[in-house]
Amino acid sequence: MRIKTIQKESGTYMRVPDELRKAEELELFALRDGYYLLTVPLGAGAEKPGEKYAPAKGVAPKTARGLSQQESRVLMKLADIRFEKRVPQLVNRDFSRQDREALMSLEKKGAVTLIKSKKYPGGVYSIQNDFYPQPQKREEEAAKPADMDLEKQLFRDGYVVVSDSNSAQRLSDLLQKQRGAVTGVKGFDGKYYMVTKAFAGKVKAALVKMGGDYADPKAVGVQAGLHPDGVKAVLKILAESGEYMEKGEIFIKVE
Repeated sequence: MRIKTIQKESGTYMRVPDELRKAEELELFALRDGYYLLTVPLGAGAEKPGEKYAPAKGVAPKTARGLSQQESRVLMKLADIRFEKRVPQLVNRDFSRQDREALMSLEKKGAVTLIKSKKYPGGVYSIQNDFYPQPQKREEEAAKPADMDLEKQLFRDGYVVVSDSNSAQRLSDLLQKQRGAVTGVKGFDGKYYMVTKAFAGKVKAALVKMGGDYADPKAVGVQAGLHPDGVKAVLKILAESGEYMEKGEIFIKVE
């Protein structure tokens, strides 16, 4: 999207999309020389507790975040694809016409963004944090530990974030034989972050390449083609070792 700037004596202004105008503040990330990412702060667009959406007559049923059932299904389908595989050429090949139409609608609503960079000249689809789908499980299934699934996810994606301390301990026990290949830490948010040595190496290389006095997981993820949650997990571990200091959503490099 190309946006014209407005020059005034008091400064330079620009018009932003409607969904950004509603935000009290925005975040601007410097990706590299001449390239910036303007986005709503994490959680700013999240649904307020108890807020409901009432669909109008003749309109497809909506989910709690204002998405239709078809859009929610496509969002889940997109989330199941590894980040580096979410390029238009591959997505359009695997998606049906209805799926592609729903994807276009998700882009208009700001749930999905096509981000172009040097690594992805044709773009790569990124799901906004507020819309990232959570796995749906029946209550009895949720009560069962999925330690083996977590282990598979860890070695598939290179990282895993666990909220339950018991699951984290059981996963740690399963990984005893992998000691040296996996490392982890408990964050201040009470979650357990585990990453593989190989994935940590990718994130560290990206941090060195980007340079700077601080690191933002989302900006690093966009630049390096890695999931922001995985970048955050590695930065949490680096913060534990004293290389970075966690400050809100960013990590300041310790000299």
